[in-house]
Amino acid sequence: MSFLIVANWKMNGTRSSFVDFIGKLNNKSNRITSKLVICPPFTSFPDSIELSNNVSIGAQNCHHKKSGSYTGEISVEMLKELRCTYIILGHSERINETDGKIKLKSEATIESSLHPIICVGENAEDYKRGKTQEVIEYQCKNRLPTHGEYTVAYEPIWAIGTGHVPSNDTVEEVIEVIKSCTDKKDVIYGGSVSSENIENLLNISNLSGVLIGSASLDFDRFYKIVQQVERTYQL
Repeated sequence: MSFLIVANWKMNGTRSSFVDFIGKLNNKSNRITSKLVICPPFTSFPDSIELSNNVSIGAQNCHHKKSGSYTGEISVEMLKELRCTYIILGHSERINETDGKIKLKSEATIESSLHPIICVGENAEDYKRGKTQEVIEYQCKNRLPTHGEYTVAYEPIWAIGTGHVPSNDTVEEVIEVIKSCTDKKDVIYGGSVSSENIENLLNISNLSGVLIGSASLDFDRFYKIVQQVERTYQL
């Protein structure tokens, strides 16, 4: 698997800005070997769009049911119709979701032949109390599906949007904990990823990709991260 770079736009961007962003990526895709997944708000999904082979569209959430009386929700099949192929699930900013609900969403995503990116991560209190491994193991046990293909994203809650990033040794250790809980080999990191720290993060030997938040909203900032990844993996 090539290095996975996921852009989580959260509640930012419009359909026109998303189409413009994808167009710029398509123009540079012949220079990129990494797999790029851009996850805008649902309203930014165009009816049709040209995508290069290494560029995909992702969603930031879904419902585990195919249809029903779920006001404001969106199903996997609806997203699939819009050429969405990845779905981020369990992000810490969706604080009211239970582990069990995240697992149901992950299973529904896999059943529809889409690829879930399932987030796990400890809060600041658990981190300070040295309970990171305990929290990660519990979340993996209760969030991850028992079958199908998926990617796990380690996103320490205390790092998201703060500018603080765990040490490389800590990230490596957590990735190994996650791998001990599942037969999946691909684990990515998210939490204040930027062009300033990506070079250091790429020294993590067992890292398969990154999940980028605010640094992905501006194309030039995002592409700078992509370029640094490309330079590292082309050596």
